[in-house]
Amino acid sequence: MPLVGRMEFWSRRLLMSLYQAARGLSLLSCRLEVERGQIQLKSQRQRCNRLLTVVWRGILVNIYSTVMPDIFLKAQKTESYADFFVTVQSASVIFFAVASFSVQVYGESKTMAILNRYIALYGRICSLTETQQLFPPKFVLFYALKLILTICGCLYELPQLLPMHHIRNGNIKRIISGLIGIYLWMGTLYVLDACFLGFLVSGVLYEQMGAHIARMLDEMRSIDIDCQDADGEGEREKIPPQPISHYKRMCLLCDRADELDECGIIYSELYQVTLSFRNIFQFQIFFYIYYNFIVLLLMMYEYIWNYLEAAQGDLVPLIMIGIKMGNIVLLIMCADFTIRKSQLPQILPLDIVCTDIDQRWDNSVETFLSQLQTQQLEIKVMGILQLNNEFIPTILSAIITYLFILLQFGFTGGFDLHKELAKRNLTTVS
Repeated sequence: MPLVGRMEFWSRRLLMSLYQAARGLSLLSCRLEVERGQIQLKSQRQRCNRLLTVVWRGILVNIYSTVMPDIFLKAQKTESYADFFVTVQSASVIFFAVASFSVQVYGESKTMAILNRYIALYGRICSLTETQQLFPPKFVLFYALKLILTICGCLYELPQLLPMHHIRNGNIKRIISGLIGIYLWMGTLYVLDACFLGFLVSGVLYEQMGAHIARMLDEMRSIDIDCQDADGEGEREKIPPQPISHYKRMCLLCDRADELDECGIIYSELYQVTLSFRNIFQFQIFFYIYYNFIVLLLMMYEYIWNYLEAAQGDLVPLIMIGIKMGNIVLLIMCADFTIRKSQLPQILPLDIVCTDIDQRWDNSVETFLSQLQTQQLEIKVMGILQLNNEFIPTILSAIITYLFILLQFGFTGGFDLHKELAKRNLTTVS
């Protein structure tokens, strides 16, 4: 099996595994069916099943809201200003985690609709490009990298939901609640990774469409070059040239114009699907960035606090800082990749190929380029976060500012302010 075919096979196996995982985590209850040769997600037909699903998910939300504080509450006592700020940060992450989980469990119909649109687009692009191998090797590699970061984060987060001392002591209640918490938190992490996967799929489809248009232009150039070469050889060798007839060239040009019109329709649908994905998952995308950013800050707090207490820092918080920063950077770079690939046809010489033969191609090119100008893809989340590579320095600047604030607290006694206040109160009483 060739490399590309093998990668396409593993890409499809990966997507199918993700579908099965979504069903296992109670994120999807729909079925995957084949209707008229096309794969579609179908909702449950029986009303009782849908009612049981709603009740089950309502129970999950209530349980989720009770187990989340075990992960994020770093400061058990607010004995200093730094502890107070950390408590506020932890509480905000808990709030967004519960809100994100509530949105995802009650928005299955919208999720199913957007997935069906992606599946239909995949089929249309395969038909247009006459290939069954759309997913390149980097699709599997990028998602594997994201999955490794998620697993590394789980190795730190999940033991906090089910500490070992509860298992050793045989605390059945805490063990059951911990297992439920792990199950629910895995669902949240799955949705956060799905935000990355959605942008990655859109970027790959945009890239394949751009590559198809580039190949189409190369074929049209070769027709012109062959005709010119044939004319030149005929003059030199006194042999009657046998170029492609004008009628044949016009037929090929009309076919390419129709194909470009079809590309315009697919580009418009892909643009709408990407925006719909952003609109449906924008709360989860915002939580993805906010969660990783706040946990990164909490790890910085934990590292500096341990360093000031024991004169040495723990290595685990530093590793978590790298993992959380990697999650943010991967999502932003994936969104930027999608934006850049959506603009690929604008840098291709669409307006200079075969312009001297017929106006049909010129009209199609003008319509297509006008459509691209009006459908400039921008990925803005909650109206405030513009996801592109320029956003990464902004995050780094915020992290450095927070680091200086923590260092200032540490060197000025902000972490031990309660002791100073206790001494002052004792002096006043005396």
